[in-house]
Amino acid sequence: MKHSLRITAAISAAAMMLSLAAVFPAHAADVCQIDTSSTHQTIRGFGGINLPEWISQGDMTDAQRQKAFGNGADELGLTILRIYCSDDSNAWKNAVPTAKYAQKMGATIFATPWNPPASMRINGNGTITGGKYQLDKSKSAQYAAHLNSFVKYIESQGINLYSISVQNEPDYAAEWTYWSPEELTTFIANYGKAVTAGTNAKLMSPESFQYRKDIYNAILANPQASANVDLYGTHFYGTPREWMDFPALENSGKEIWMTEVYVPDSHADSADLWPDAIDVSKNIHNGVVVGNLNAYVWWYIRRSYGLLKENGEISKRGYCMAQYSKFVRPGDVRVDATESPEKDVYVSAYKNSKGQVTVVAVNDSNNGYAQQFSLAKGENITDVDRWRTSSSENIALTENLEYTGSSFWAQLPAKSVSTFVITTDGSTVTPEQPTEEETQPATETQPDENGYYFHDTFEGDVSDWTARGSATLTLSGRTAYEGKESLLAMDRTSAWHGSAKPLDANTFKAGSTYSFSTNAMYFDGANTDTFYLKLQYKGSDGETHYASVAEGTAIKGEWVQLANENYTIPADASEMMLYVETPKSTNNFYIDDVIGAKAGTKIKGAESIPFTRGDVNSDGIVNIYDLLLAKKYLLNGFPQTRSAVTADVSGNNTNDVSDIVVLTKFLHGNIKQFPEQQEVS
Repeated sequence: MKHSLRITAAISAAAMMLSLAAVFPAHAADVCQIDTSSTHQTIRGFGGINLPEWISQGDMTDAQRQKAFGNGADELGLTILRIYCSDDSNAWKNAVPTAKYAQKMGATIFATPWNPPASMRINGNGTITGGKYQLDKSKSAQYAAHLNSFVKYIESQGINLYSISVQNEPDYAAEWTYWSPEELTTFIANYGKAVTAGTNAKLMSPESFQYRKDIYNAILANPQASANVDLYGTHFYGTPREWMDFPALENSGKEIWMTEVYVPDSHADSADLWPDAIDVSKNIHNGVVVGNLNAYVWWYIRRSYGLLKENGEISKRGYCMAQYSKFVRPGDVRVDATESPEKDVYVSAYKNSKGQVTVVAVNDSNNGYAQQFSLAKGENITDVDRWRTSSSENIALTENLEYTGSSFWAQLPAKSVSTFVITTDGSTVTPEQPTEEETQPATETQPDENGYYFHDTFEGDVSDWTARGSATLTLSGRTAYEGKESLLAMDRTSAWHGSAKPLDANTFKAGSTYSFSTNAMYFDGANTDTFYLKLQYKGSDGETHYASVAEGTAIKGEWVQLANENYTIPADASEMMLYVETPKSTNNFYIDDVIGAKAGTKIKGAESIPFTRGDVNSDGIVNIYDLLLAKKYLLNGFPQTRSAVTADVSGNNTNDVSDIVVLTKFLHGNIKQFPEQQEVS
């Protein structure tokens, strides 16, 4: 029965414990908080490709189209269809029947080309980076006209083509057409507008096979190409979770669509293997939460390893995708949720215009959990329904889950995917009156067994960190010192902009000594950068002051620890705030594993490995072997940033022949020291 009336906390807690003991044999995970006021990207939908030319079974039947794009019982609820832009215009008609059906069902249609027509291409060398073909650059205008003709043909069939991309997987092209990032950027800058001229279609970027960044960075660096691209597309083949976070693209103001993948493999008749199919839900979760994707599109809709099996029935992989596609609909907005309330449990949440909140929880562990979900803003729940896929269930519905106020409990069985649709009445729950104990003055926080007063790991929670200046803070799965996530400070327009944490005056006392530590890292800009851990406070003079706690120099792509085991807070300090900044750069940076502890506490952090300019092989000596290695790396590329940093002996922040000249002079004794390193703002 549903609890529409408030009951006392004591009775509710006791009843819940008895209920859980009887129903849930597994232990309870941490509370999953859902904050509907903290919003992220708008979801455009989920889908797959129909490519009848490439498979012997031919086009989908009407029954299969209904199964794919309908959203009734035992239907997938797909809302996006990808179609093939053939190099042979006589084959364009093959895309029409399913596209018309999908559009009638409300789906969005977009297209991808694999090759230019035979008259516009030359043969490649058949390798991944040489291609089966390459575009004849003298035929660039004709190729743009070819794509434009395809769009106009599709539109003439009564189909609203949302977008067309420039090329499928130009960076993995042994069986189709290869383009370098520079060639793609030049084509988009010069002919991008011609591709969509006179149509309603948008131009999608080329679709990298693995979300490799060189293609996108080249486009972003070219103002005309960047302006001509309306949205970005990519594939996720072998793309690790940390590669899915791409702040430069996420902050471009344009949507990101994942337009092709299958996971975990394409083995024949593998679509029903369990628990392998859970990889589909995990991949969607990582793309949407870490990569901030607006759309997620599978490879073949109907295939022996697809969403539909060859007989047209939904596979286990399809059901795992349907846990999203049936309930997270176009126009829904992703909101904050505790991403991992328990190890190998992944949660995302979305809100729609009807006042509903959809929560998808993937439990990839071998344990079941009793999970509490809570709406952080206190929205009053009026209904909770659940759909679940497990080894024995396929979108199995359980209606009318019990709830109390703004929270509810549910079981997450081992190896399962659950979707909860939460309906609220738009009001908030009246908070209980504080107890006498809660109204007593706050007391000093006691350190834990490690001596830590706080330990911020950023695993699904920004803790109480806030943006400093114009920076934007977000959790990122791209990199982490420990665990899976770190705190990313981006959109910095000044060096002092970054991340900050208020210090509790009841715990951190003016005039007392403490141990502080954080780890910092960055990916863009100069080869090295300095990071400061500082304290902002108000002094007895009423002015704001800034004091240095610790600093460290980081090599790009490597973590550095900023630590001070015995930092004494100024005796007149109040309104204290710990923060991280850089002296000059405005690059995005990450922090992780931030700790405030008792004085003298040695806190484990990123190992600071010193480096000496000229010591290219890091053996502690500058000699002829370093010169030989510097020459080799200059010709073939530096394997890591550290070797590039040590080889930059000329001080110009670039690896070039001047470094060889200076290092040679040093080894011959013509100079006693290397030139000063030039500063990079």
